[in-house]
Amino acid sequence: MPAPLRCRLLAVLPITLVATMSLLVGITALRAPAAGVTPATPVTPAEAVWKLDPIHSIALFRIQHLKSGMFWGRVNGLEGTVTYDQGGSTAPVLDVTASLDHMDTGSERLDGNLKGPNFFNAAEFPTLSFKSTGGERVSESQWRVTGDLTIRGKTQPVAVSLDVTGFGGIALESRAGFEATLTIKRSDFGMPWGIEKPTAVLSDDVRLIVSLEGIQQSGG
Repeated sequence: MPAPLRCRLLAVLPITLVATMSLLVGITALRAPAAGVTPATPVTPAEAVWKLDPIHSIALFRIQHLKSGMFWGRVNGLEGTVTYDQGGSTAPVLDVTASLDHMDTGSERLDGNLKGPNFFNAAEFPTLSFKSTGGERVSESQWRVTGDLTIRGKTQPVAVSLDVTGFGGIALESRAGFEATLTIKRSDFGMPWGIEKPTAVLSDDVRLIVSLEGIQQSGG
């Protein structure tokens, strides 16, 4: 290598090494968090409050009549909220109320009987309610939810099988669906008529299927 060229290379080499070291130091500084700064953590989905749409939220009940057929009725227009995030990180929180004014068996006479003193006694206790107290996941879309069920002024702890049926909506409105099932004994809530006196007119066991559809209010 000619002497002049070697001299020029030796002159440039220190400058190149300094520039390279400076660049590496700068990259390291950008990657490392500043002193006293905590690195960001992943954001989890926020809990959303879903206000029940009473048009699409109902409670069905089924009871055996005269040890033979299963009789069905419904209470329309449920109101309340479900608090739940789509990520399913925490159990759903339910606060649901049903008005006995919306009792519907398909028969006005039977509606009147059920609202009377032998059954719900709607004049004194016009609403039913359920408020959850906890829950545990059963599968990806199913929970076992515990809570307090109040009927005819009596509150009893119950366990509910709750399915998260889906998330959807239209335009800017988000909706979530849930379906709860449970079986109760009506005698636990002060309604013994027809179990022993008169004998076996109606079963003690009552199956409840509750369909809930909520509109998102916040979070999520």
